[in-house]
Amino acid sequence: MRNLLKVLTVSMMLVPVLFSQEKQAQDKPSQGKISQNKSEAAADVRFSADLLDKNVDPCNDFYAYACSKWVAHNPIPADRSSWGRFNELAQRGEYIVRDILEKAEVDRPGRTANEQKIGDNYASCMDEGAIEKAGTKPLEQDFHSIAAIQSKPELPKEIVRLHREGTDVLFGFDSGSDFKNASQMIGQVDQGGLGMPDRDYYFKDDEKSVELRKKYVAHVAKMFALLGDDEGKAAAEAKVVMEIETGLARGALDQTSRRDPQKIYHKLTNQELAALSPAFNWNAYFEGVGAPPFDSLNVVEPDFIKNMQEVINAHSLDDWKTYLRWHIVHDTAPTLPAAFVNENFDFFSKTLQGTKELRPRWKRCVGYTNGDLGELVGQVYVQQTFGAEGKERTLAMVGALEKALGEDIKSLSWMGADTKAQALVKLQAITNRIGYPDKWRDYSTLPIVRGDAFGNSQRANQHDAQRRLDKIGKPLDKRDWPYPPMTVNASYNPNQNNITFPAGILQPPFYDNQADDAMNFGGIGAVIGHELTHGFDDQGSQFDAEGNLRDWWTANDKKQFEERTGCIKDQYANFVAVDDLKLNGKLTLGENAADNGGLRIAYMAMLNTFAGKEPAPVDGLSAEQRFFLGWANVWCQSRTDALQRMLITVDPHSPSKYRVNGTISNMPEFREAYHCPAPAPMVNQNACRVW
Repeated sequence: MRNLLKVLTVSMMLVPVLFSQEKQAQDKPSQGKISQNKSEAAADVRFSADLLDKNVDPCNDFYAYACSKWVAHNPIPADRSSWGRFNELAQRGEYIVRDILEKAEVDRPGRTANEQKIGDNYASCMDEGAIEKAGTKPLEQDFHSIAAIQSKPELPKEIVRLHREGTDVLFGFDSGSDFKNASQMIGQVDQGGLGMPDRDYYFKDDEKSVELRKKYVAHVAKMFALLGDDEGKAAAEAKVVMEIETGLARGALDQTSRRDPQKIYHKLTNQELAALSPAFNWNAYFEGVGAPPFDSLNVVEPDFIKNMQEVINAHSLDDWKTYLRWHIVHDTAPTLPAAFVNENFDFFSKTLQGTKELRPRWKRCVGYTNGDLGELVGQVYVQQTFGAEGKERTLAMVGALEKALGEDIKSLSWMGADTKAQALVKLQAITNRIGYPDKWRDYSTLPIVRGDAFGNSQRANQHDAQRRLDKIGKPLDKRDWPYPPMTVNASYNPNQNNITFPAGILQPPFYDNQADDAMNFGGIGAVIGHELTHGFDDQGSQFDAEGNLRDWWTANDKKQFEERTGCIKDQYANFVAVDDLKLNGKLTLGENAADNGGLRIAYMAMLNTFAGKEPAPVDGLSAEQRFFLGWANVWCQSRTDALQRMLITVDPHSPSKYRVNGTISNMPEFREAYHCPAPAPMVNQNACRVW
C-alpha cells in the first residue's frame, strides 16, 4: 500500500502522479457488488458537439469554449480534490478492477494462486472489523525495536528494517540505470525523510505556508496522542519531528533544480559516500538492506548527505526515536484503525488539497491492491479491455507520429546538420512499450495472508524492495514497466529512451475507434507526440540515443534551443494559477515544451494521413477544428484552490486551461482553423516554437 523507496527518476509523465497522503479512513463497506453506481462506471466519455459552449468565442478562450459545459456538468466529487477526463477514465477502470477482485476473493475450488493473491489482498483490505480489532498491535514490533536502540551508531540497522517495510525515513535508497552508462543498473542514494510534500513547505514564509506548518505540527501531535501519549508529550514530540524534518529539508534540492539531470548525478565510490557522513555506517546499511555488493553508486545530492550528518549530530537519540515512531505511524495509516486514517485525511487531503470526503473504501482497496500486486491484476485487466489488436492500432499511430517528428526535425531552420543527424539517430532509437509488459512480474514468492492487511502491505513492500535492489550491478531490463497496465497515464524515460503507453489510457476520450481520425490525432496522437517530444525537451535533450547523459549538440544549436525554450518559459510564467500565484515557468518548462511539440507533430501526422484529401465536416466542424477539440477534450478539468496552490510547488505540469490555451495560441494552424483575427487572445503575438 505504500511506496517503498524514494525513486530517482527523470521520466516525464503526462499527468502528475501525486503521492497520496490521505492514508484514508474507514468508511462503511459497500453492500453491493459491481452493480452499484453503474452510472459512474458507464459514464460516457466520448466527445459530443453538444458540449461546446457557443456563448464563448473560441478565439477568445478556447478552453472555455471546449470545456466550460463539461466542467459545469461535472463538479468535483466530495471525495476528490480534482476531477477531469483522466479521472472519468480511471474511474471506469476502477469498476473493472473491482469486478476482477470481487470474483477473485471468493474462495472456491479451482481458484488459481494468482486469484488467491489478489482476492485475499483485497478482502483483507476490506475487512474493517479485523483492522479495528488489531488496533495498533501491528506497530508494537516496530516500536519495541526502536525503543531498544542504545546509541546513534545503531540507527543504520533500524533504518534498514524500516526502509524494507516501506517507511520513508532519513533518505531513500534504490536502483536505477547509470546516467552515463545507461545499460547498467547501479545503486542510488537520494533525499527523503520528510512528512510534507516538498522541502519548500518547510521554508516558504507567506501567510498560508506559515499557517500550514502550524497545522502540520498539530496533526503530528494528534497522531502521537492516538498512539496513547498524553497531550503535553505529544506536543513536544511533534515539535521534535518538525525540527528534524526542517533540518533535513534544508539540505534538499527544490523541484526545479531536480529537473536538471546534471544536478542529480554524482557517481561516487562507497568510500567517498562514507566521507560525506562518517557518523552513518553505510556498509552496515547496504549489507542489511539486501543490496548486492557494489563499489560505487549515484549519490543524487551530496549536500543532502553532508547535511544529514549535521542533523543526526544535532539531535539526541531520544529525538531520533520520536522521529522514527512518527514516520511508522504516518506511513502505515492505511492499515490502521479509523481514528488514525481520519486524522491523516483531515490534514493531508482536506487541509492540504481541499478534499471534502474520503473515497469509498472499495475504491481505496482497489488502489492498494493495484499498488501491491499491479501486474497480477493487470493480466486480467488487459484480457478484458485491450488485447493484441489494441496494441497494433497504437503502434501504427506511434509510427505515424515518429515519421512526423522526423520530418519536423529535418525541416527546422534553427538546427544545424550535425545536430539534426544526432537527433534523428535518437528518434530512430526510441523504443515503445504499448499496452502491457512483454514479461509479467513474478509474485510467486510473495505470501498474502487473508485477514492480515498490515502484514500483506509490509510483505509486498519487502518483496518489491528486494526486486528493485537485486537489479544493482545487472544490465538494464527495458521490459520492466514503471506502473501497471490499468494506469491512465503515459511517460517517456530519457535514461532508457523509451515511451510507455499502458492500456489504461488507450481508450476514449483519448482513443476512440468510433471517432474520426482528426479527434484521435488531437487526443491520443498529441499524447504520443507529447511523450516523443520529451526526448528533446530541456531534460531529454541532455541524453543521447542510448540514454546516456551526453551533450550531442553543437554550441550554436544549443544556444538556439535555449532561446526557444526560454520563450515558452516566459510565456507560461505569466499565467495565473490561483489567486495571485503565477506558474513556475522553469519548473513546468519540459511539460509545456512537450505539449507544444506534441500537438504540432500530431497535426503534421494527421495531415500526412489525409494525404491531401480533406475529410467531410462532422457536426459542422472541419477536420482541423475537430483536431484541436480532440486536444482540449482530454484536458477538461476542475481543481480545488488548495490543490492548485500545492501543485504550483511540486508539479511540473501546467493547469489544464493553459495546457490547452497556451499550446494552441502558439499555432498558426489553430488561427486558420477557427478564423481568428490577429489581436485575438488565442493568437500569441510572440508565438513560441521549438519543435
